Amino acid sequence: MPLATLLTMSFHDACWNLGMAALFTLFGLLTFWAAYFIIEKAAPFDVRKELVEDNNVAVGVMLGGMFIGIGLIIAAAISG
Repeated sequence: MPLATLLTMSFHDACWNLGMAALFTLFGLLTFWAAYFIIEKAAPFDVRKELVEDNNVAVGVMLGGMFIGIGLIIAAAISG
């Protein structure tokens, strides 16, 4: 959003935009948490142990790809 638009925006519109940004942020974080929880329960191994203790790069790549995919889905849902 251009700076001139931000400076001419009413207080009500600015609060609305801030509230919507907070709502979508909360939605995104809850979605990421739920996806991690589902993956952790569905995986036949302990994801946390493999990632932290055993330094398994493949598990990190799997989680990273999953989070990128979910992020793209959330971004598409927000932008319409």
